[in-house]
Amino acid sequence: MTQSSPRNPRPDSTISSRVGLGTFAGVYTPSVLTILGVIMYLRFGWVVANVGWGGTLVIVTLATSITLLTGLSISAIATDRVVRVGGAYYIISRSLGIETGGAVGVPLYFAQAISVALYTIGFVESLTRSFPLLEPYQLWLNLGTTIAITLVAATSASLAIKMQYFIMAAIVLLLCPLVLVIALHRRMWELGVL
Repeated sequence: MTQSSPRNPRPDSTISSRVGLGTFAGVYTPSVLTILGVIMYLRFGWVVANVGWGGTLVIVTLATSITLLTGLSISAIATDRVVRVGGAYYIISRSLGIETGGAVGVPLYFAQAISVALYTIGFVESLTRSFPLLEPYQLWLNLGTTIAITLVAATSASLAIKMQYFIMAAIVLLLCPLVLVIALHRRMWELGVL
């Protein structure tokens, strides 16, 4: 039997054994939504235009490699630990020390805060491209979107998770026609139509 220590506490028997969000709702869905976020859709063409296909593939490969190595490292660190409130900061501070945890936790906090602003601006930018009449109201749309997101997050975690499911389903539905068009284009190329 392992002994508890400040760096690796045993599960507290007084804490209920209820499951939190689970793997799909708590890990997979937020990760996929971050990867397939509005920033990728709005800026991917700009990256291709500036560095070409080769440079874009290098950037995507490097980013994917960093994400894969980070995911493997975190899973190795978190496998034998009880993860409590604090998420990544808690895991890192208990594994690598409180200084390292703080050095990672503070930038992670700012990155999450800034990403909310980037996603909101990207959402409103794509909305005004689809509906040009809304362009003069971009500031108010940004403010309204931020307030709506804040209200959803403040209302309940389960509502925020349900919204994530809705957004993920919308992204999947919007990606299906893209796959069909690519397959159709390839078939037309093979037939010599294009």
